[in-house]
Amino acid sequence: MSIRWKIFRVVCILQIIAAGYIILSSLIRFFEHALFSNFARMLLFLLIISLAILAVNLLNNNYPDTPVAGKQKRSFNILFLLNFLFLAFLFGFIIAEYRELKEIATLLRRSWLQLPFSFLLPIIVYIITLIFQFIILYGLYLLRRKLYENFMKRKFEFEGA
Repeated sequence: MSIRWKIFRVVCILQIIAAGYIILSSLIRFFEHALFSNFARMLLFLLIISLAILAVNLLNNNYPDTPVAGKQKRSFNILFLLNFLFLAFLFGFIIAEYRELKEIATLLRRSWLQLPFSFLLPIIVYIITLIFQFIILYGLYLLRRKLYENFMKRKFEFEGA
């Protein structure tokens, strides 16, 4: 396995950790104040985790030359398409956190960048999650293409022998 795919696997694992942090914080908020937004956030990030887990499974089970097929292909296609919707929600979370930070900063008469790290942590995690999500989506696209190319190459090399 090339270094590119090892880095991709690390990004997937880091995405699972970041999304897990958001799920835990949303779960705590949900028990404090049972709001639908916290429940929706937990569901969204569970699906983001499932895409990262699918990516790791594809690397472990299909790399280098087993194409995505059957139930795995159906799951891949559904999660891949849903993740474009998830990106919109992630942008929304970042904008909402930024607005909250600006309001807190105006109350404290500071710049939002001068706020304590604990206030900045949610927006930092959302931005990291967004970046990782773009990497995972692009990596899954490349991985699926690579698996198919390697499968076709192996198939033709086998027939020629």
